[in-house]
Amino acid sequence: MNQKETDEILNHLGLKIEKDVPGIVKMLVRKKLHKLESFEIDSLPKSLRECTVEELIIIIKEGLESGKLKI
Repeated sequence: MNQKETDEILNHLGLKIEKDVPGIVKMLVRKKLHKLESFEIDSLPKSLRECTVEELIIIIKEGLESGKLKI
């Protein structure tokens, strides 16, 4: 992935978060994101490393709806 594509993704995410997420939620999420920064890619299960973004979003939504994922 080149730098232009990376910047496009980051800009899109930044705009969505700025537009749709209340300030208090942003504050809480930032604290949790620090844990994400320390993830070692090799320590993630193969299924997570190889799933697409679309699949991951569906899995997260279904996990939240079913109660299997608690955030």
